[in-house]
Order: sequence, then C-alpha cells, then structure tokens
Amino acid sequence: MSQPQKEPGASSTPTPEQGRGGAPQPRGPQPGSQPRDLPMSSAIERKSLDPSEEPVDEVLQIPPSLLTCGGCQQSIGDRYFLKAIDQYWHEDCLSCDLCGCRLGEVGRRLYYKLGRKLCRRDYLRLFGQDGLCASCDKRIRAYEMTMRVKDKVYHLECFKCAACQKHFCVGDRYLLVNSDIVCEQDIFEWTKINGMM
Repeated sequence: MSQPQKEPGASSTPTPEQGRGGAPQPRGPQPGSQPRDLPMSSAIERKSLDPSEEPVDEVLQIPPSLLTCGGCQQSIGDRYFLKAIDQYWHEDCLSCDLCGCRLGEVGRRLYYKLGRKLCRRDYLRLFGQDGLCASCDKRIRAYEMTMRVKDKVYHLECFKCAACQKHFCVGDRYLLVNSDIVCEQDIFEWTKINGMM
C-alpha cells in the first residue's frame, strides 16, 4: 500500500502561516494594507542553528550562513537569531527605531507601524491616547502607569485616600465618592465633613 507523496518541505502539522484550521494565513505586510501592531509573542521567533537542541516551528530551506540580517544587512553566523516582520535579525540588531532598546528580550513587545519598529513605550508615546487624571486634572501620558476605577483614571501617585492621603496597596478596600477615593477607615468622617450624610 503506497502513501501519497508529499512535496519537499510540506508538513502534516499546520505551520504558523496556515493557522489552526489549516487555511493559509497572510504573512508580512500585504500590498495596500495598513501597518500593523505586532506583539512580540507573534512577531518574533527565536531560531537556533543547531536542530538537535530545541524544536523550531520552521525548517530553514537555505543554510543559515546565507541569511541576511534585516538591520545591518550582514550575514547571520550567530548561533541564535530572531525572526520578525518576515526578516531575520541578529539579536543586537532588532531594536526600537526611536530609543534603540533591544526588542528581542524576553517579555518585550515589538510594535510595527508606519514602517518603524517600536518598543511599547515609544509606540504609546507616538500613537497612544492621553487623558486627564480624575484627581489632579493633569494630563496622563499614554505610556504612564495608571489606576482605573469605573470610568475614572488616576496617576499612580494620585491614587490615594482623599482624607488621610494614604496610598492604596493591592487588596486595600476603598469607596469612590464622586471623583474622590476614600479608604474604609475614613469614609464615615469624609461623608460627614462633605455634607453627604
């Protein structure tokens, strides 16, 4: 009994290009498409030149020494390298176009928009939305850490009890009175002073 022949390079398991259902998925910038924001987990893959080490989801059809880095345009001879935005990169060459931080670090995200590789901070600085703090009415920059309560947003340093000025920790209980945040210990006094009782 003969089995059907597979073309060279064909795989029985879906590749990242095929997706879960086996249907081909587009890769890379498509002509006429909008730039995309790619989180690192889907945009960067670590590759090893030693196939006996860890399994990779893609088999290179050319010798690694023939790969060209998307950053420096030099040959990639390193043991480990990255793949992002449909190009291969030296680990040191994949960096934010604005601040220069390395984007291949574990836990980092790569954002690709308008032909630029950006870290999260620079992406938010350029394309994020700013807002106002519900406590101090000052601008909250898109890259700043905030606390959110219902539809109100606060700077981290402004997220404190309006009565005793104690900063809240994870798990602390508080009440929202208009835009004021009040800890449990001060709620009775706060509402009495502000004529809410």
